[in-house]
Amino acid sequence: MNNIEPTLERNMLASAAGYSPRMPWLAIGRLLLPLWRKDLAFKRTGWQYVLLMAIAAFAIVYGAWQQEVIHNFGALLNTKATTVFYMVPSLALNTLDPSLAEVLVWIAIGRALFAIFCAWLDMVFHKKITGRPFDWESMINVALVNGLFSFAALFAVLNQPIRDWLAHYDALVAQVPTLVDLNGSVALVMAMLIGDFCFYWSHRLCHETRCFWNLGHISHHRNRNLTQMTCAIEPGWLPLQAAGGLALLLLPVMSKLFTSDIRDAGIALAVLMVIDTLVDPSHSIFMYWIESKSRALRALRTVFVTVGVHYMHHSNEVTGPHGTGVNFGARLSIWDRVFGTYAEPPKALPRTGLFDPEADLCVNPLRYVLQPFMRMGLELRGNKLSDWPFILFGSTDYEPPNPVRMSR
Repeated sequence: MNNIEPTLERNMLASAAGYSPRMPWLAIGRLLLPLWRKDLAFKRTGWQYVLLMAIAAFAIVYGAWQQEVIHNFGALLNTKATTVFYMVPSLALNTLDPSLAEVLVWIAIGRALFAIFCAWLDMVFHKKITGRPFDWESMINVALVNGLFSFAALFAVLNQPIRDWLAHYDALVAQVPTLVDLNGSVALVMAMLIGDFCFYWSHRLCHETRCFWNLGHISHHRNRNLTQMTCAIEPGWLPLQAAGGLALLLLPVMSKLFTSDIRDAGIALAVLMVIDTLVDPSHSIFMYWIESKSRALRALRTVFVTVGVHYMHHSNEVTGPHGTGVNFGARLSIWDRVFGTYAEPPKALPRTGLFDPEADLCVNPLRYVLQPFMRMGLELRGNKLSDWPFILFGSTDYEPPNPVRMSR
């Protein structure tokens, strides 16, 4: 499939209108154009196949080494805090009974290893489950993209103005009064509900608002051969992430209004961590396959966002009641059921990727990272200033008066 529309080159060069062709940046752009247009593709014979396998092996080893459980196992054994459940604040282990704290540490290690193991099983059983060979080019492309996003995230974290703003916001949140102070298992349930409620609306906003979708979350949904190894992370800038954005502002306030001391939840902490471990590899086709055959795992869907429920979120077969997708919860399916966006996963693995069948697969790290920004930049350049608020913050189904003829 040709992922580049014939107008792409004109769109790129059009941005230079009115400038001298001798300008250095334009010459550089012309040199980069072939790199922009070329997809990663290797023949399955000869030296290209050997090179493909060598790069893929490096990507697999590098990806595993990036995980703290592999390169810094000792630090995990001696960690001072752990996350019991996604979007629930970390729990200081020195506040727990030592035996329970040790159990939680080993479950956390098991959770990290289980995610890696599922990623490898996706590769081994890919053809059996999908009927197609594993997409090695996509895995390599995503590894490069994730590396670029992680590198960019470093600058976002170290950005002093952002850190100062977050510190100022924390100071404002500290002044919010506490309405309800809970502890124990009740507090744990409340923390889960609050955390997932904030994630649900932040995630849904990423799907329904042009800026958050086109400049951030679209990267996480582009792949049509979705597995644990071919899933791109979101850009490192927090406002563009499903777990950032609205959740970054809403969660501290909600957590201050309804404080939750979960230290006394006891064995419920361990049980919840085990469930979190089972649903954590949420893009795994192997776990989807296992879940389709396990009544016990499917029963978890009543309350939790299992692997099957989240994988359905990436499906391009169901647009949902608002035309922007389904299953927006992080770990609980409750809020999707309440707000009418829940979709039951089918037994067979659904197709994934963007709703637009002509969308660019971007099997090229340069396009994968930069194309959304180029597209929006050209939209802003080609339309009136009065259209800019709608281009940036309008609904994702909005098209500007002068649309850009470039694949999404």
